[in-house]
Amino acid sequence: MKRTLHRSSTIQRGSSLLLVLWAIMLMSFSVMGLVSHLSNSLDDSIREEKEFRARLLLQSAVVLSKHPAIEPGDPLLRQEVSPVAAYEVSISTEGAHLAINQLGTNPAQRLFAKRLFEKWGLDSRQSQSLSDAIADWIDPNDRPLAQGAEREYYAPLGRPDFPFNKPFENIDDLMQVRGFSDLDRLRPDWRNYFTLYGDGTIDVHTAPAEILAALFDVNQSEIGRFISTRLGPDQQRETIDDPRFASLPEVRKLLDVPQANYLAVSSLLTLNHPIKRTECRARAGNLERSLTLITGPGITLLRED
Repeated sequence: MKRTLHRSSTIQRGSSLLLVLWAIMLMSFSVMGLVSHLSNSLDDSIREEKEFRARLLLQSAVVLSKHPAIEPGDPLLRQEVSPVAAYEVSISTEGAHLAINQLGTNPAQRLFAKRLFEKWGLDSRQSQSLSDAIADWIDPNDRPLAQGAEREYYAPLGRPDFPFNKPFENIDDLMQVRGFSDLDRLRPDWRNYFTLYGDGTIDVHTAPAEILAALFDVNQSEIGRFISTRLGPDQQRETIDDPRFASLPEVRKLLDVPQANYLAVSSLLTLNHPIKRTECRARAGNLERSLTLITGPGITLLRED
């Protein structure tokens, strides 16, 4: 009888111990869940704080860039606010890019585009064909240019809605144009050289050497003296010592290009492009945010990344 009672008592203690261990395990899971929740909440709070600080810096940078006394290269446009927070503003113009929507109506722009495509690696036939195909995508009629592509080309490919016969509204739509994939393989950074908002003129103060070389149909070495002068004594882009040219004849004296080449495109040159591009970047901790503001006659465009 005593053995039976002892055994029963042992079983009860064992069961109680299992219940206690089970309760401890449940509590451990609960604590771990709470800790994980608190950790996630803390991470979310930190992320939200960084997001707020980064966007606040962006807005401050935009306001600063609009001040009439601020010029491109001003040291105030690049500031480290703290060891973990900074902003940078780049002020340029749409005249630094090929105005792709001008190809539909301007033969000079198509020739400019053809030269640029050749410098990027397409042969002369491919470059002419692509330039014409882009123009046909934009112009309102269904008559293809000499080497262009209109509806009769795209329809058998299952796209009877191509081309759109209007200016591009999305830069990525260029990938739909016949032959553009070949250019994309050669120059995947082509988006940095095109604009949807330019008026067709090229700003000699902001256009990169690659654009100017294509425009004047020369090698980059032939515009090297001009680029060096444009960079100022420190030979750095967008710094306060960069000179402003007073006239296009002054620019012409610095360009080591044939007279015929210059005259052929002189009507496309400008000293002060009307459409400004302001690019702002801000950093808060390891979080970075950026925005692009494009302003000019009849246009105000804000894009955040």
